[in-house]
This record gives sequence, structure tokens and C-alpha cells, in this order.
Amino acid sequence: MYYLLLIFFYPLAALPLRVLYIISDVVYFFLFRIFRYRVDVVTDNLRSAFPEKTAAEIKDITRQFYHNFCDQWIEMLKLLSVSDEELSERFTGNWEVLEQLRLENRNAYVLMGHSFNWEWANVVSQLNIKQQMAGVYLPLENKAFDRFVLKLRNRAGGMMISMRLRKEAFAELSKKLHVLGLIADQNPSNLNNVLWVNFMHRDAPFFVGLAYLAQKNRAAIVLSKIVKNSRGYYKMTMKRLCDDASTMPADDIVRQYVAFLEEQIHEQPESYMWTHRRWKHTKPVMEQ
Repeated sequence: MYYLLLIFFYPLAALPLRVLYIISDVVYFFLFRIFRYRVDVVTDNLRSAFPEKTAAEIKDITRQFYHNFCDQWIEMLKLLSVSDEELSERFTGNWEVLEQLRLENRNAYVLMGHSFNWEWANVVSQLNIKQQMAGVYLPLENKAFDRFVLKLRNRAGGMMISMRLRKEAFAELSKKLHVLGLIADQNPSNLNNVLWVNFMHRDAPFFVGLAYLAQKNRAAIVLSKIVKNSRGYYKMTMKRLCDDASTMPADDIVRQYVAFLEEQIHEQPESYMWTHRRWKHTKPVMEQ
């Protein structure tokens, strides 16, 4: 099955991006206009997140979001064929932040959100830094698709850490100077070790474990945002939150990350992953 995926997707990925974006537009038409994929979820999320916006503004953000949503997966597929040079031209960043941490011999935990295009961010970061880049992921149920996605994510030599094997993988990663990229707005399935934070006008649970892990490893914390400059062109901006996570309370790390993420969402709301049911959990009464 894995090799069938490669046979099918390689010729498609070899097409120029301008052609792939036409395909993306066709997918957008069917996904948004015909099948109305999760439109109710997206609209509800946007209305709650931006109560000050009019119905027309919400509709416009929704339309732009679905265009970006379709582009994200087309661009991910392009990782099969795009050159390192072109990728680094299309996705830029202030890599000097991570280089300075390398010179200081510090490991870094980079906290980011589900903003497009996080898949390119993972690969381009490894192309532009000298440390070992790593990310944490939840394996897909379909093993062939899981292997295919890992091929895309690992193309630059980055290390992907499975949630199911994270203890062993972290032990291996700790032997090297590294940068750990974490999409920290995942929706926790286990609410026993979370911090409830008011996020875009609604209470939402956030993992505290990543802050504890950074504290244990005395890693620097870096906050990261991605801005889409134009179709197929992105810029990642990073800023150092602290040199050593053990010097900050874990709750403060999470709260400052959430505040940073909110600023990014307000700046470019159409580039955030609104199909997620981010607010599906209800804050326990005891926490109120």
C-alpha cells in the first residue's frame, strides 16, 4: 500500500505549484461549496473567537480559511519533490534565534500553534539550523499513510517522536543538542494534567506536561508564529521567552504561549486550524 501511495502521489507532486494550486481550488470548491465539510464547526468557532466581527466578516474569514486549508495539504504533498533551495525561499525565518541558542549550548523548545503551514516549518527548520530538529506526533491508524507522512516530515533529517514511544525517543534525543518543535494547542484527551486557560473567549485545556519537560531539561523556551505573506510564501518569527524553563512556573509558560498564540490568530485568523473542536471539553465546576 505504501508503494502504491508513492506511485500515485509522486507524479502529482512533480507538477509545478501553480498547477497544484489549481487543483487546490477545485478541492476547495467541492469541500466548501458542495460538501460543506465542518462548516458549522468552523463558523461556530469563529463567531465565539471574534464576537466583534459581523456576519459578513465571519463569512469572508471562513472562505479564506478553506482556501488556506486546501493549500496546506497540497503544499505538504509538494514536499515529495520541491528542492531544499526553493523551500527555503518560500518559507523564511529568523533562524539566528536558534543559532544563538546553539552557540550558548542550550536545547530549545519551540512552541507554536496549528497555523499554516506547520508541515513546511518542520522541514525548513532542519534545513536552516545545525542542531537536531525534532517534533512529536501521534501515529496514524493506517500504517501505510503513517509511513508516507513520516517520509515527508523526515526528508531533511528531522526526527519525529511518536507519542507511543516518546520515552525511548526522548532518551535518544537528549544525547544531542536539539530543537524540539511542539504544536502546543493540541486538544488533550486526558484532562488530568491540564491547565484551563481562557483562549479566544472560551475556556480550553492546555497540556502542562510540555512545560514540565522543558523545566526538567532546563531548555530554553521559544515562542513561534507563522504568517502567510502570499500564496506559497510564509515567514516564521521566533522570540525567546526564557533561557531556562526551570526558572519559570509551568503555568506561566503555558499562559504566555496562549497569549502569544492569540496575538497571531488576531493578526491572521484565516490561517488558523478552525476545523478542530478545540473547545469541546467543559471546564470542571471545581476549577471555576
